[in-house]
Amino acid sequence: MHRLRDLRCWLVLFLVFSCGFSAAHQTKLSSSLLTLEDGVVSAEIELNVLDLGAALEQDFLNSESKLDVKTIENLSEEIFAYIATNNQLFCAADAADLMPTGQFRFDEEHLILDVRWVCDGDTSPSRYNVTLFQEIDTTSRHVVSVEGDHEFVKLLSAEDQSVFFGDESNSLWDLVKKFVISGIEHIAIGFDHIAFLIAVIVLGRSFWPLFKVVTAFTIAHSITLTLAVLNVFAIPPEIVEPLIALSIVYVAVENFFVRDIARRYWVTFIFGLIHGFGFASVLRDFGLPQEGLIWALASFNVGVEIGQLLIVLVAVIFWRLITLLPFFSDTELGVRRRGNISLVVSASVGILGLGWFVERVFM
Repeated sequence: MHRLRDLRCWLVLFLVFSCGFSAAHQTKLSSSLLTLEDGVVSAEIELNVLDLGAALEQDFLNSESKLDVKTIENLSEEIFAYIATNNQLFCAADAADLMPTGQFRFDEEHLILDVRWVCDGDTSPSRYNVTLFQEIDTTSRHVVSVEGDHEFVKLLSAEDQSVFFGDESNSLWDLVKKFVISGIEHIAIGFDHIAFLIAVIVLGRSFWPLFKVVTAFTIAHSITLTLAVLNVFAIPPEIVEPLIALSIVYVAVENFFVRDIARRYWVTFIFGLIHGFGFASVLRDFGLPQEGLIWALASFNVGVEIGQLLIVLVAVIFWRLITLLPFFSDTELGVRRRGNISLVVSASVGILGLGWFVERVFM
């Protein structure tokens, strides 16, 4: 019992310490809407001002956490230089000069800049290369939507930084594949969603009951995610994020009073509706275009489901391996010890969720 008590103390201390350093959504997201007409490429580039501040080591928020437009305008040359360096349009083999065609515009915490490139002579646009924010976060993503002479959508990353005009790889399958991967990645880095999932499944011991519980969560968040992205109905992040933290606390506490999670799917469905609005903020930052929007939404949801089921699979395998150890065998004492581990994990996740709630409401 001393070993179990020590394990509980270390785990709780680690999670309490990590509360102040863990964040729900860390991915740097930006987008470009390109229009190709002969040798002229016009673009609407949209990026998050908080990401831009991190890249330029500047604080673009005032004391009331509102956008400091004056500071942004005073640093317009530095901002434009950063965008020009990390958004390059190539005419044949040469990079064209980026020219602004308007002033900065703002949409909540997003900065929007209208620009264009002109290819000289007989050359035509060959490649668009984007490296925005990759120097501060290698998981940065950039959505490129192309209209005019070519029409397609592509999601760029540190591993795939370029759009090639006229290239066959810019296909619907390319869009689907990349948004599935993005859904999996979002689960992998969405620490609050992982915490909720762990609290939900920690009492489970077999795959299929957990599959139903997790799938109910996916169906629910798919509904609200779609409603929010399509601007049918949405809840502000300052309300959604604390509610997500409270959902983690609720399920963690409930684990101390229930032993059968076979009917927990209704709980995960209800909380999945809340988490869907959290997922929607990620896809809004992607700058999803109207063209291919439904495919992108469906693909992202499939990716999230795959990511969740991988976590479930790992949990089931873990418990199967635990039962092979004499200390946690299928004897009455071994079962009680496994139950104590579940409660330790639940308590730790509950503390983590409570820390997030305090951080999101009062900090």
